[in-house]
Amino acid sequence: MTETPVAPGSVRLYDRVEPTLRAGLYRVSSTLDVRTTAGGQLASPPTHATHVQLDAPRFALDAAEVAAQHPPADAVGTFGDRLPHVVLGRRTLPWERRLADGTPWLALLVVRADEGKIVDGTLQGLVGSGVVAALAANQPVDPNRPVRGLQIKDLATFRALLPGRADVALLTHVRRVNLADTALAGADDDGWFSVVTANRLPLAGSGPTSWTACLVSLEAREDAWSTTTGTPPTLVVLASWKFVTSSTGGTFERLAADLDVAAFGEPAAGAAPVLRPDGVVPLAGTARDGGPTAVGYRPPLLGPGTGATDDVTDAAAYELGRLLAAADGRFIREVVGWHRAAEATARSADTAARRATVVRDYLAGGARAQARRAALAGETAETLGYAPADVPETDGRQPQPLLAQALADRLFARTGQADLWQAPPQAAEAARTISSEEGERS
Repeated sequence: MTETPVAPGSVRLYDRVEPTLRAGLYRVSSTLDVRTTAGGQLASPPTHATHVQLDAPRFALDAAEVAAQHPPADAVGTFGDRLPHVVLGRRTLPWERRLADGTPWLALLVVRADEGKIVDGTLQGLVGSGVVAALAANQPVDPNRPVRGLQIKDLATFRALLPGRADVALLTHVRRVNLADTALAGADDDGWFSVVTANRLPLAGSGPTSWTACLVSLEAREDAWSTTTGTPPTLVVLASWKFVTSSTGGTFERLAADLDVAAFGEPAAGAAPVLRPDGVVPLAGTARDGGPTAVGYRPPLLGPGTGATDDVTDAAAYELGRLLAAADGRFIREVVGWHRAAEATARSADTAARRATVVRDYLAGGARAQARRAALAGETAETLGYAPADVPETDGRQPQPLLAQALADRLFARTGQADLWQAPPQAAEAARTISSEEGERS
């Protein structure tokens, strides 16, 4: 599949993304064809066979695999006009296990409190030995492992809740978003998601109605559609969450309609709580010294502020942006990483400068002592490679000899990031000589 970039603000949809290999146990065989240089066939060694298990979630789903869900867990609101769905972080998860005809192995059932319940038990105790045997044909299973199962009260209700076999594939798709869209991508690292949608609207009754959304496994569950009499099959639940539908609340429209405008501030004293001609709402505020003051706020839907001295629109937007950034975990991690990298770079540069200064001063001191000894021996500084200006007669701490500078640069380039450098014996002797001379001068 060619993964062309997705434009910011866009969503790309796919019917399915099937992995090359499904989850299960595979046998890999290898043989060796042995021939002579003349092309004759020789006896081949025995065939080598090994088994490889391609693993994937099967009886439970880690919470990290669920990127989002609608309605949100434990939410209360008017959710009856939108199909519940769960967003999974792995694009191939619904197709990593499939039925014989390629049908995805995941389905989302939305169950009312009076229609069914989630129970705990062992795998064999909930699904039966026949299903366990069918599951073991693809990959070994432990019949006594603990699982959660969905039990529906009767077969008629089970038939009404379970999507048709052909509908399971239609209720599952893949979407891809741009990672720059934080609201869509969240903490995901590649922008790919698989979505499993329910086939039922959670309509509200005469009062608040409790629902449970169950992501169930259909692997090796041919009995889910073939059972016509008796007790309905129990389906293994990989993930579930509860929510409540009511006639009010939950949606953005309802939240906006019920918004408490008083939380934004009280009208300024003596000002009517209406928009001024410039679109600014007069509000009572608190000055930096703690005293009362009057400020104006321009609603964001009216566009940029007017620039009036009492207009706090831009300041409010700035503070809101800071709060949103502080609440974005991914953004904070990137900022902290940037700060650490910048600090490490600055620290490295400072350390490098300090090392260069120490080495140059050390070599300059050694050059000063050598020049003095040469002068006493009747030699000139030029014969040692130093210009007269590089060896001042007054303060010996100021010289920057050209040769010392070159030696320091080379030494520092060779030591690289080493924290310590041990001077050779002759340099140590020169250091002791300088120290004694300083003592005599003082």
